[in-house]
Amino acid sequence: MSVAEVCRFSGTPYRRSRTLPAVLVIENDRELRIRLTEQLTEIGVMPMVARNGYEGVRMAGAMRPGLVVIDGLLPEMHGFEVARFIRALDPNYRPHIAMITAISKHTRYHNEAKLKYGIDDYVMKPVSAKALAAVVWKVTKD
Repeated sequence: MSVAEVCRFSGTPYRRSRTLPAVLVIENDRELRIRLTEQLTEIGVMPMVARNGYEGVRMAGAMRPGLVVIDGLLPEMHGFEVARFIRALDPNYRPHIAMITAISKHTRYHNEAKLKYGIDDYVMKPVSAKALAAVVWKVTKD
């Protein structure tokens, strides 16, 4: 593998020949939305952005991204409900869903949410570029 084929980002290798997933970020906090967008752009992903759960579900249904990153605490509709609605859009559409959270750190809680709402991964706040890149990398390997 040549240097041109590999881009190192926070210790995680990305092959430029791999297709990076389309990513939808659903986040109501402006500053975090900008930070997530910058972190994803640094690894070669130009994410779609939704400011609330309703907009996120609508965009997921229309655009069918391979990765959906959802804030757990959204106004009007909780992140778990957003994930559940996205899972119900179409039985043939199964995006990787990552939940951003600061409060649900217990493994039992994560396992329940995976079974009940279809959450595939958790990214703890404050969101590190390395953790976000790891989720993107996981989706590219599938």
